[in-house]
Amino acid sequence: MTFKHLIFAILATGALSSCVSNDKKTDVEWVPSFSDFNSQGYWTDCFNPSANQVVVGDLCFSHHVESYEYDGATYSSWFGFCPSRVNDTADHSDDWTSHQWASIAGGGVGGADSPYVVACWNTGDANSCTLTLADHGVFYPDDLYVTNTSYAYYAMKNGTAFSHAFGPDDRCLLEITGYLNGVKKQVKVEVYLAHGTDILNTWKNIEVSKLGSVDTLVFTMNSTDSGQWGMNTPAYFCIGSMGYTEMTDYNN
Repeated sequence: MTFKHLIFAILATGALSSCVSNDKKTDVEWVPSFSDFNSQGYWTDCFNPSANQVVVGDLCFSHHVESYEYDGATYSSWFGFCPSRVNDTADHSDDWTSHQWASIAGGGVGGADSPYVVACWNTGDANSCTLTLADHGVFYPDDLYVTNTSYAYYAMKNGTAFSHAFGPDDRCLLEITGYLNGVKKQVKVEVYLAHGTDILNTWKNIEVSKLGSVDTLVFTMNSTDSGQWGMNTPAYFCIGSMGYTEMTDYNN
């Protein structure tokens, strides 16, 4: 069995370096590039109905666009993941629809000019945010960096017309579950995006190795501010980088 360790970091330019530690394992630090951004700083195909996934380096992120008619006009919404390099951390409570794609950390893990991935979870579809390898292979997830979007951060801090400001008893969780060959792992990783009035506003490193070998990661969310239609808290979060070990010649 051969192992390859890859560090995923969504940055503006690509670089590749490696060293061989022994004859069975090759440690590789890889920085993939992504450049398909529009003038606002997010993925050009975010609202493209035919774009049902986005591949960044060796990772494949789910993506889905829904269109609907209202008052004679056609509108679209998106779910899943969308690459971004927006570094605006301002409170846009007057128009969050046009400012969904900003991390509250002010850019990616690499700084203000480094890209990252924004996720919008569909509360009506538990599998709307999934991550696989582009070749659908098996891998060991090691760790990843997460934070809130500016939209979610200010909504939990100040409240909106549809959600309340968080108090001491409120919680917002990101839940990460692994699957292998369609079988759900018995353990999951829980990340507090907000714990009471302590709302995450920096990149946080999360250990996910306890999930073991997987071929799919599924991201879901849970908030104490929920109603009959699901979460009232805006269901957004950001992923800045991920470390994992890709497995080859895998036998289940």
